[in-house]
Amino acid sequence: WHNYHRPTNLSRLNIFVAMGSTPADAPKATRRVSPSTNASSQTYILFVVTCLFVTMTGNFLHHRLADPHNVHKHAMRQFEMNHLGGHAKVEEQKKKKQSALKLQSAVLDTGEKPPPPVHDLAGLSCSDHGGPSDDLAKEMIYWSDIPSDDAFVSPIGANSKKRKYLTFEPDGGGFNNIRMSMETMIVMAHAMSRTLVMPPSQGMYLLRKGSGKKHFSFDDFYHLEQVGYEHAGLHVISMEEFLKTEAMTGNLFNKTTGDVAFPPNNRTNWDGIDPKPLKEYLRDVTLTPLNWTPGSCLVAFPSDDGPEHFAELDEMMKEVNANFPRVQEFVNKPVPVNAPATERLREAVAGQVKQLCVYDEKMQDAPVVHFMCYHKMRVRFLTHFYAFLFFESWEQDLFNKRFVRDHLRYADEIQCAAARVVAAIRDRARRRDPTGNPNGDFDSFHIRRGE
Repeated sequence: WHNYHRPTNLSRLNIFVAMGSTPADAPKATRRVSPSTNASSQTYILFVVTCLFVTMTGNFLHHRLADPHNVHKHAMRQFEMNHLGGHAKVEEQKKKKQSALKLQSAVLDTGEKPPPPVHDLAGLSCSDHGGPSDDLAKEMIYWSDIPSDDAFVSPIGANSKKRKYLTFEPDGGGFNNIRMSMETMIVMAHAMSRTLVMPPSQGMYLLRKGSGKKHFSFDDFYHLEQVGYEHAGLHVISMEEFLKTEAMTGNLFNKTTGDVAFPPNNRTNWDGIDPKPLKEYLRDVTLTPLNWTPGSCLVAFPSDDGPEHFAELDEMMKEVNANFPRVQEFVNKPVPVNAPATERLREAVAGQVKQLCVYDEKMQDAPVVHFMCYHKMRVRFLTHFYAFLFFESWEQDLFNKRFVRDHLRYADEIQCAAARVVAAIRDRARRRDPTGNPNGDFDSFHIRRGE
């Protein structure tokens, strides 16, 4: 051990030889270094230098490229470069549209009204879904049927003579996050009087695991066709219908070049296909508001149409900001649902945001408004609709809450499966204590997956 680690004149000499010199006090016998020893020393030094270089380069690249702030800035610059480079000219659009229409041979005929769906949103019957009985199933019903709500139409954009659309990308998180984002999109589509375009079926986080079904659409969970059919103020179509009606007929234009833009490979059916090319395409041909994100603003809708009513919202926000409210002001003192708009606005922004995102004239004029989900840019609608959307009219505010409660419920098949679970647990609880618990009451916990 001592001899192996003891410094020697030979090892000291090899270092100097590798550097091109020899120490003056080195013994003559040790000045004759074999070529193999000299090469080994050079290799060793080269190895050390290489390690230092790789380490320093790796640290630089990590902080330069992998730092979250740099990733976010790079993603923002890249998106602006690719999708926000310019605007098309109206005359050029008309000419290019005419030439494009000559090249398109297949045009979708949308003159026929589809037959009404068969689902009943008002009740719940599980006879076609494996039970339980209607008596047991009715316990799952938390929604109400309010016929007058079906006729309600938003005052914003209701008189528009041209159909306009709202498209969106589902949230990339678990299904509860996907549901929250979807509810926000549907409420906004109704508030804007825009036709809601549902995304194609695709993989959803956690649901695509295992050997079963890999791709899902919102129709797998909700009776959205029925929702659109029953409500005068909401029209729902598929992405395929949208692409056939607008994209393949030359109605969509690249925002940067002004050229007519068709879907990638002229594909209209994207069910079960990687949605990334479709997302990139939609971002290129639509108005994509990047500043409409929870935490940065509160989306506000006036009680009537017209630019003067939108200006009133800005004045209202200035009044609130003059004495910005704190959350503590409303603890155990909630504002009445029918309170004046300024008071409800104070409660809505308390301790959170100090600016509004307003559905202004530019957005209103856009044929298609697209809301994206891109985690790197922190563009994500991870919020509840009632915490992100403000309506000057308290009647419209309550309508939207009833609308989500009464109609954006899970499909009968899912509700009936839940009813069977509840019935089985009640029966087990009742059998464990027939005398003390004749109703089979029980408590349950929500256990989050992955935690």
